[in-house]
Amino acid sequence: MKKTLLILTVVLLLLCTACGKNETNHDAFFDTFLLTDMKVDGITTPALFNPAKGTSTPICTDPLCAHTKDAGCPFGGYNKVGDIHYHNNAIYYLSGKQSLLDSDIMRYDMESGKIDSIVSLTELAEYVPADIKSGNGIGHGFIDGYFRYIIRNADFTAAFQLRVDLDNGKVEVLDKNYRYPTAEYDGITLTTTPEMDYTGVSYGFVKTDDKGNTETILADRRIQITFDDLLSDGKLIYTDCYQREDGKYDLERQRLWMYDFKTGEDRLIMEEFPDVYIAMHGDYIYHVKDVENPPVLGVDMNSEGKERFNTSGGILWRTNIYTGECEIAFEMPEYTLMGTQIDRVGQYIVIGYHNVDYKNYTVEEFVHHNVVETWYQYPEEIGRIVYDTVSGRTAVYPDAST
Repeated sequence: MKKTLLILTVVLLLLCTACGKNETNHDAFFDTFLLTDMKVDGITTPALFNPAKGTSTPICTDPLCAHTKDAGCPFGGYNKVGDIHYHNNAIYYLSGKQSLLDSDIMRYDMESGKIDSIVSLTELAEYVPADIKSGNGIGHGFIDGYFRYIIRNADFTAAFQLRVDLDNGKVEVLDKNYRYPTAEYDGITLTTTPEMDYTGVSYGFVKTDDKGNTETILADRRIQITFDDLLSDGKLIYTDCYQREDGKYDLERQRLWMYDFKTGEDRLIMEEFPDVYIAMHGDYIYHVKDVENPPVLGVDMNSEGKERFNTSGGILWRTNIYTGECEIAFEMPEYTLMGTQIDRVGQYIVIGYHNVDYKNYTVEEFVHHNVVETWYQYPEEIGRIVYDTVSGRTAVYPDAST
């Protein structure tokens, strides 16, 4: 799933998201598959995970393909610097070297099998004004039918941004003050406020109706994250963060709210919400949180013998968005759940896990700056757990490609 961070960092401006163009078969696609990637004989290639079957399948349909450029694979050169995006029955991704500016934006038509390059990021760089070219703050991403690109100058006093329309490849240079919509519903648009502190926390939202009238709402909220892809029936889930005694905002301690576009009501869901992603199905959001007395995983000799814990306790929680009541969906303490790897696919909740066996290891020695050092190699297992919200059943699918 996706969450929008309203935060500007020195290296990267994370882009706010909008519910933009119509997506043909979009809901049907994401009710069946999780768009991801997998390794085949050591080569990473885009793939579809089907939670109903527990299978991962390369999007490339040739079973004998080596998934490299030399083999003629349509996804040869897939670049994990970017992400994968589904739009109008096509898959979009970056292909090239492990460098952003050396990549092309690629489109793979899932019906015809045709693949083409829309534009190279080197060409996009040519649009950047000379006074900003030396900047090192680059943000990019596929969002709602566009590829968005932003760069700021070295001292962050000026910015330049553009976007590429994935349907026709048109490049549009945006006004320097343009703000991407945070969320849209039934002619109403929410964007961040012009007043944002050094962390990028927004002081409420600017609300614009279908006639262009604007007003600032929820000005007492210090909004950090909006889960805009969960926007359902006009209800937007978002967080605001607590303020510390020194006046700065605690970006890891936050409340969870629900804003209703139809009524203007703002409802508190949770007073203390962890810094994790969520998935939503019906009236419930699914998430992990730190548990009291977490299971001890073992001792990490690479970190001066520190104990490591399964802070999630292997528990997936579900919280009612109307009552705030929180209950256990499933408990599997033998799995370390990944709170930032959770998605909903149809009736299924898919969450990643990452287990490390600290009791069994191999010891490697290497020379670093003329000093012999020791490294402990611990066995790891990653994979996904699928939770069926209808039957309550769970299934575990280790990732055999790693």
